[in-house]
Amino acid sequence: MIKALWIILCTATLLPNALASTVELNKVPLHGDWDLQTAQAMLAAGDYGNAFDRYRAAANGRHPLAQFTLGLFYQNGWGRAADRETACEWFEQAAQNNVPAAQHMTGLCYEEGSHRPADTVAAAQWFQKAAQAGHLNSYCHLGNLLMTGNGIAKNPIQALELCRPAALQGSVPAQIWMGKFYLYGDPSVSNPQEAYQWFLAAAQKQSAEAFYHLGMMLAQGLISGHNAAQTRQLFEQAATLNYVPAYFQAGKHFFAAEADAATGLLPAEHLAKAYVWISAAIRRSNDAQEVVAARTMRQQILAVMPSTWLAELDRKVARHLQPD
Repeated sequence: MIKALWIILCTATLLPNALASTVELNKVPLHGDWDLQTAQAMLAAGDYGNAFDRYRAAANGRHPLAQFTLGLFYQNGWGRAADRETACEWFEQAAQNNVPAAQHMTGLCYEEGSHRPADTVAAAQWFQKAAQAGHLNSYCHLGNLLMTGNGIAKNPIQALELCRPAALQGSVPAQIWMGKFYLYGDPSVSNPQEAYQWFLAAAQKQSAEAFYHLGMMLAQGLISGHNAAQTRQLFEQAATLNYVPAYFQAGKHFFAAEADAATGLLPAEHLAKAYVWISAAIRRSNDAQEVVAARTMRQQILAVMPSTWLAELDRKVARHLQPD
């Protein structure tokens, strides 16, 4: 059971980088509001129904923390069906009451067109407000709009300049953004070596997404001096940390590993790992083409894998995919 509301706010959201400075909400005074303090304790204890009722009463009284928390209820499906549109409506109310993390979330909502028609100009304005209020990762989201020229004037150099300070301060989401900008951004700033260094910095803090991007760079031959074993290891690290896009890549690379020189067969450990990760991809991937490829590969694995392994490996897949 999560023991503190602020742990919940920082870890349970589906968009972790959006809440990188949620701790700042500690600065929002409770004004001795016993009901809100009780709601906070109920939420920390997982009593979602009663906590929601108390937060809603406070939110209707325009308490910004309550408004933001109601957004999290709907975003994360705490005790109710997830509802992104309603979540965004509450985030915007909290944003208008100057909650930096809510301003960032509102920027995402406008960028996605979740509760209003997509509006990248409004998204940029909310990202800028959040960043100027101390939510530095918002500069990277603003930078992404500048990098792509999505609804605002394109400026790749400014995009890098806006995001770099947060990355230099050690923000993992910002480091990921810098890596993406240098790897996938405008050709005028493309620099695989810079991308590699930023992903490496994030990976040193156990970022699953960073491990994945490093694996992709090695698999694509963008970084020299590495071997297939290192590529497999990176994908497996990302997959072990539940980064879903890494499941298929890990399985594929284990299945493509070198055969044992003595037997001419794939080592048993590699064959088992290939089955586990490919099976996980089939169950969790949102990429329809990837799922089709994974099903085909699973049949190929089953054709050479001893049937006696199947029950235990399926149990490993289930244990990995079960909710925390």
